[in-house]
Amino acid sequence: MNMAKMNTHNLALDLEGYGEEPDMKTGDAKEKTAAVKTGHRTVSIIKAFVVAAAALGLLCYMIYGRVELSSLYTQQSELESQLTRLRSENVALESELAQKNGLTQAESYAEDQLGLKKLEKYQIEYVEIPKPSTAEAAAPQEDNIFVSIKNWFMSVLEYIGAQ
Repeated sequence: MNMAKMNTHNLALDLEGYGEEPDMKTGDAKEKTAAVKTGHRTVSIIKAFVVAAAALGLLCYMIYGRVELSSLYTQQSELESQLTRLRSENVALESELAQKNGLTQAESYAEDQLGLKKLEKYQIEYVEIPKPSTAEAAAPQEDNIFVSIKNWFMSVLEYIGAQ
């Protein structure tokens, strides 16, 4: 130890290293620590930016989903109103078709356009048609023995279910 230190019994600071240049090894360690702290700070900033970008992307995706859903609801309501309108038109057309194909429409067309009139009861004459005489065809006569054998053989086959 230093002599000056031994002789003084005062508790003042040791100024022995004052004004001397710092040790190179200690400076390198401080620089490395500062570089590591700066690197950690950069990495944490990048992580925060990535998380914020992901959150923003998720938010945009959710908003887009809501917009599409709203568009689909609007489209559905338009289609439902169109369906209601078409159904009412269908009912109107069916009633118009029934009116045009009805008996009263046919009668009015016959009277107005064709000049026909409805028959009165005194104009109706009943005609009696005689019953037709019916004739039955006689069974053909078998001409020869071979035809009768063939018919017998066919009836046997039919009986046993071969045909």
